[in-house]
Amino acid sequence: MPANWYLTQHLNPNNGRIEWPGGPITGVDPGYDPKWVEAWAVQGGGLSATQIWMGPSQSTTQSSWSGFTPGSWAAAEPGWKNGNFQPGLAMGISLLALRNNATGTYEYEWWFEVVMLQ
Repeated sequence: MPANWYLTQHLNPNNGRIEWPGGPITGVDPGYDPKWVEAWAVQGGGLSATQIWMGPSQSTTQSSWSGFTPGSWAAAEPGWKNGNFQPGLAMGISLLALRNNATGTYEYEWWFEVVMLQ
């Protein structure tokens, strides 16, 4: 199932939070219903092979799958946040829970992508 983040994500300059992570989603099997999505973002990078630069991170979720624009996902319930994001590149990571309508069991899809914070 192809899913991704929108390349540009909104950065709130007042609180350093990404509001609200989202992206396109296509190809959900008709026998499955999306139930929730978790999204994490991290920013930082290595200065050299021997140095690590610690950066901000956050989590957001969408605990129920309703009201989304068809063909997209969004995580608009704030979770934890460590540090303040800055404009520029970051890494987005997501996990989607899908319920099999025939069996009632769950399957999970995850993806990651470099995003631009603006």
